[in-house]
Amino acid sequence: MFVVSRYFLWVTGRLTTSVTLRLDPGRRYLLTGGLTGKYGAEYGQVFISTVCVRRGSDQVLCGVRDDPADSPADNIRRLNIDEFLDNATRVTVKLRSDGGGHRAEGILYDIT
Repeated sequence: MFVVSRYFLWVTGRLTTSVTLRLDPGRRYLLTGGLTGKYGAEYGQVFISTVCVRRGSDQVLCGVRDDPADSPADNIRRLNIDEFLDNATRVTVKLRSDGGGHRAEGILYDIT
């Protein structure tokens, strides 16, 4: 297991920011992340927004996970990211803020 990439996101106000990481579909990854800083009483969340997976030699399927309809209580239970990725070509991580300032960071590990 070794570090492939680190990411850092920060936002102030009622905004969303993101980072997309390119992946080798022949490798297996562990993506981690979480909120590392905050000021103000507002809510912030870091989450996987999109995962694209190779399904055959010429087909890539992308799944979108941007569902802001989740209740704040459900979101609080899932504040951190820890997910294994197989056959993935890219993954997008987002930081969403309802105000104030928020900072998130994480690491992408190759575990092949």
